[in-house]
Amino acid sequence: MPQSDANQENPKGIYVYVHCDAQGKVFYVGKGTGKRAWSRDRHPLWVRYVEKHLAGKYEIRILADKLSEEEAEAIEAEFMAEYVDLVNWQNMARTNDYEKAWQCLDRQKANQVLIQQAKAMEKQNPESAVDHYVKAIENVQGYDERQHDTKTLLGRLEEEEERELGHCGKPEGLKALDRLTMCLIKLGRSREASERIEAYFTLYPRDRTQSAAKPIIRRIEKALIVRGDLYENSE
Repeated sequence: MPQSDANQENPKGIYVYVHCDAQGKVFYVGKGTGKRAWSRDRHPLWVRYVEKHLAGKYEIRILADKLSEEEAEAIEAEFMAEYVDLVNWQNMARTNDYEKAWQCLDRQKANQVLIQQAKAMEKQNPESAVDHYVKAIENVQGYDERQHDTKTLLGRLEEEEERELGHCGKPEGLKALDRLTMCLIKLGRSREASERIEAYFTLYPRDRTQSAAKPIIRRIEKALIVRGDLYENSE
């Protein structure tokens, strides 16, 4: 319950708030100033839950206001620990497999180094650079496991989003694909470059809509037109 003196319409200073569904169940805990509690500028899973599961309707409760930053952080953490099953991205009360997370981070860093090594090879040994980029793209799958915890609201929303929109990869995956297609086209292997990006977007369909993917797609289309393959394939 909110503190008795918490201003529900015009909270003062820093305050802590919650978002609740029609049954009064809390699904989001936050802190802020001004009109932050009423803002719908949230992360995609908050938007998905509110729009698809709550028909855009929810209640805002100001729990406490006129707080210091330290007080607000402590109260926010306390309520996150109490409710746990929230759509908050950041929630220290949620159970995490930190050992696995660190392993994935180490693999990701090693893969980024591999991509840097491949880039350094491009001029002198483009064939080896190609092999390195192909390996880097394959490596992404080793630390991009999506095992959503469907016991939590956030996990269920993540699984729902992926089921509807498809899987997405990591930024370094697209970076490796970008350099790989450049190398393959310079080597006269445009058709292989086209096959590589289709295989990549089959695995990570959501990446096709990323801004970083657009120049890669245009590059392949241009290369195939030069070869006459694009026109041939459209017949």
